[in-house]
Amino acid sequence: MKTIALFLAVTLSAFAADTPLALTLQSRSPSGRATLVKESWLPSRTAIIVCDMWDLHHCKNAVTREGEMAPRFNEVLEKARKEGVLIIHAPSSCMKPYEGTPARERAKSAPPAARLPDHIADWCKQIPAEELAVYPLDQSDGGEDDDPAEHAKWAVELTAKGLNPKAPWTKQIDTLRIDQAKDVISDSGVEIWNLLESKNIDNVILMGVHTNMCVSGRPFGLRQMAKNGKHVVLMRDMTDTMYNPARWPFVSHVRGTDLFIQHVEKRICSTITSEQLIGGQPFAFSDATAGKKRLQIILLGDSTTEASIPKKLAPDEPQIEDTLRIKLAAEADLPPCDVYNEGVSGEYIRRLLDTRYDKAVKTKPPADYIFIRYGLNDQSRIKDFNTAFPKDFHELLERLRKDHPKSMLIPMTAIPYALDNLHADINALIKQIATDEKLTLLDIAPRYHAELKKNPDGLNYRRYSLAKIPENLRAFVTPYIQPGTDPTVVVLDNRLDGIFGHLPGWTGDRHPNLAGYNVIADETAKWLAPVIRGK
Repeated sequence: MKTIALFLAVTLSAFAADTPLALTLQSRSPSGRATLVKESWLPSRTAIIVCDMWDLHHCKNAVTREGEMAPRFNEVLEKARKEGVLIIHAPSSCMKPYEGTPARERAKSAPPAARLPDHIADWCKQIPAEELAVYPLDQSDGGEDDDPAEHAKWAVELTAKGLNPKAPWTKQIDTLRIDQAKDVISDSGVEIWNLLESKNIDNVILMGVHTNMCVSGRPFGLRQMAKNGKHVVLMRDMTDTMYNPARWPFVSHVRGTDLFIQHVEKRICSTITSEQLIGGQPFAFSDATAGKKRLQIILLGDSTTEASIPKKLAPDEPQIEDTLRIKLAAEADLPPCDVYNEGVSGEYIRRLLDTRYDKAVKTKPPADYIFIRYGLNDQSRIKDFNTAFPKDFHELLERLRKDHPKSMLIPMTAIPYALDNLHADINALIKQIATDEKLTLLDIAPRYHAELKKNPDGLNYRRYSLAKIPENLRAFVTPYIQPGTDPTVVVLDNRLDGIFGHLPGWTGDRHPNLAGYNVIADETAKWLAPVIRGK
């Protein structure tokens, strides 16, 4: 009887020690739409790999950011270890200080796996899912984002310590505790794979630096784990990137990290966040590590600002906000900028004010420039347009002045949809509003009209009901069908005009394609650059 009771006690204790971890995994479709999935992971079948959290780095800013992140990072490790998760410390090229320790020997003594994947000892720079994707960051300069003078000073400091300034790391950062009784230390893809297999570990959490380099590419990194069958995730708030904002796509360092994380979520694996294990809020770097001050630009408008169709069909290509930012970055004398596109299809000013203004506009970082382009939907949605539209516009301007007091507010004219559809009545009102408010107007209409003259149907995509396509020709549109109650054929350019151009209304949808949005962004950048210089 005592034996049975003891057995039950041990069994219940083991069960209690393996209480599942409740995680919410985030992945993305190729167009960027996020999907959340709740999962339960047994701690005994889960490992955390701590990637390259070194004591030093050749990039001073990288050291600063790592130091800021490390205390919370250690909290995650302590909680996970307590729950029964295996912690694998992987400070690459730094095994020497740990040789002979129990944690290091634990990795070396793992029995050889029955299945050892090909090239598990090698870096993995790309998996098939990434082959056709546009890589989100230009890291060809190594991702150094130090000020050149500070970087040179840092190199001298490292050299004075007898370290190689290009690779100064010697061990893992001391902030992260290593439990010699439970943890593992290894930088070998083979050793780590053997260890995971020997412990029947299927679930792997990658944490550390840097996501666009070591975390993704190491022999124990995201790509190797994903392609070889492990259920791997990135803890997206416990990482950083090596990215220089002076390189494409010319975004802030934080935004560059976000873009690469989205790439991971689309092409490599799902992500989680630290509060799922330890509570509180996800970690975010402080303003002290944000880098140079950046101009803040907000775009407000309807579908001719949002660009939802190009973003859906060509998500990896620069969109209107990207083109504007890149055009300004091409001007070497201008400060860097962030561009927030808050356009929404079907929106008009009254709906913006009554529904989402507080969430979408009021909460944005203090803006330097706000471009406002409405009128098309206002004309079709509100009664007494000639009276109500100016009234709503003035109310929007009043709220923007209150919430973004240092911002330059810039009304824009509506784009002409065709050579015979110039929206002259709408634009006359917008010009009068700008005059009444003593605001400088950006008249985008003449440039857009001039481009339409060169190619009347070259700036709009084709959106056409599938039901109107002759049945004997529907095979041609198969790749372009968008499902729905009334399926449509959507083509971003003129590639099918030779087959369907004769159909009535084939080019009838006048919303801009990427070429059209590039015209808007180019003209906006040309207008804004001298304004910024003048300030």
